[in-house]
Amino acid sequence: MPFFVLLFFLKHVYKIWLSPICETRPYSLLSVYNFSLCFSVFFKASRGQVDEMSIEITFTPLPPHDSLSEQPSTSYTPSNSDWLSMFQIPWERMPAALLHAASNKEKAPLGPRREFVRNVVTAMRELCPNPNLADCGEVAKQIFSKHSLTFGDFSEEGEQLGKGYSSLQRQLKTRVEHVNRDNVAHRIRQPKKNTAEQELNSCTVKKVRCKVDSCGCINWQPTSMPDGETTESLEMKRKVLLEKFQSGGPHSTELSDVDNLMQETYIYQRQMINSCPPPAISDIEVEWPYLFTKRGLCNHFEILTGIDISSRLSECLIGKSKRIVNYFQKQTLKWNAEVQALLKEIEDTPATNNKTAISAILLTMKYFKEKENSLFILVDETSTEMSIETEQTLPATPRLIMLGKHKIYNKQPICFFAVFMVTFHISGDKLLTSSKWMVSIEGKVTHCIEEKLDFAAALSALFGCFYVFNIEYQESASATLELIQRIRFFVRINPEGTKCAAKSGTSRKTGSTVKRKVQNVNPHVHTFLQSLTEFEWKTSN
Repeated sequence: MPFFVLLFFLKHVYKIWLSPICETRPYSLLSVYNFSLCFSVFFKASRGQVDEMSIEITFTPLPPHDSLSEQPSTSYTPSNSDWLSMFQIPWERMPAALLHAASNKEKAPLGPRREFVRNVVTAMRELCPNPNLADCGEVAKQIFSKHSLTFGDFSEEGEQLGKGYSSLQRQLKTRVEHVNRDNVAHRIRQPKKNTAEQELNSCTVKKVRCKVDSCGCINWQPTSMPDGETTESLEMKRKVLLEKFQSGGPHSTELSDVDNLMQETYIYQRQMINSCPPPAISDIEVEWPYLFTKRGLCNHFEILTGIDISSRLSECLIGKSKRIVNYFQKQTLKWNAEVQALLKEIEDTPATNNKTAISAILLTMKYFKEKENSLFILVDETSTEMSIETEQTLPATPRLIMLGKHKIYNKQPICFFAVFMVTFHISGDKLLTSSKWMVSIEGKVTHCIEEKLDFAAALSALFGCFYVFNIEYQESASATLELIQRIRFFVRINPEGTKCAAKSGTSRKTGSTVKRKVQNVNPHVHTFLQSLTEFEWKTSN
């Protein structure tokens, strides 16, 4: 029995003394001493003499503290190369309707597609009980490569959305999580970061440019100077532009020579904007004031992305906003109280040229459970640039300032046949009635949209700022902005990536801070587009 007592003692010594040290300071104490501890245990059984037994416990020396950064990560990462190399897509288990759609290169029907996804996941789990998202992506890529038109993500115009198989990848992973919902053994849990580490990561200064900065751009940073140009000649042209702006103001942007000079100095503009650490918006405005006019911004955006954002938004807003509004109005009882209240407000608001376009954006924000002030700021229609900066707390990320709130007065008509007085309160807090707009970035008004221009022009200026000035989408409005960006809605920029790289965000249900998965395509946006397509297909037949 003394032998087992000693084992019990050693177990608790490790648990109480050594284990906490190894967890909190694994490379401090044990790396200093290279030692081994030997115990010899002698005992006699209750009957007879038992041979001497020795137990040697050796603590292997750990690497020195200096080599810590060279050690590979010890966090559990499942290997997917082995089973993926052996995995075969169960094509023989495709439903008949899906085979017919694939042979005719048609879109997959929803029911047969879900059935095939279940069959594929069943086959995957025979080799790997819990495939991760990357594994599901590899399988989805194989399916997409063979039947791209049947399983792929494409717009009405035939443009591929992102990688083309993001929805199929997410559908496979959702099925995997569903079948593993009660199986604790097959779950993969990543170690949580402590609060200090999270704060350190959030406060780290950006030292290099990353892919999100150039997401969707075709001319983000030109490498060769225009013919006959040097840095000195471009600097001289920048000073000429500065003089023209100082003498003619923002209206001088209409001059043809200003457009030519801005185009010739494009590479010089990008060198400043893309410099690291990123320059402040106020510094860019001092050097390149024409970028803070609507015309100069949109011309720069066209060279950057190859898209005339003003004309494209104007065209799309006319017809596609009506489809969005119709989608919500025809299913009023399906939506929550906030969406229903907005639909009632839209119905009661008099028709204007901008009403339908503004309504479509606001309805999608309600659908995504994003607050209106994450993208719009409502101010009095008589406000000026100076008064807005003085009276409002403008956020760092871009906002569209809507000048449409009427002043509120209390009318108090006296009733001569009664002893009391009746008070009527008139409210005019409506984004839908806005007719003038401004854009703010980093706490100040940067763009004032001319009164003759419409909401499409204001939205193009707001959206253009994210790309021209390398600004990530704010997480609080990321779904709405990505919907505007991607297919079928407005701009139709469909890169493999996202403009929102935030790894944490605010829960739309609880309001608390939660971890956020960075995906190529926002799943809420894709779900909305699919629902819109299904609704229009059902109502048209």
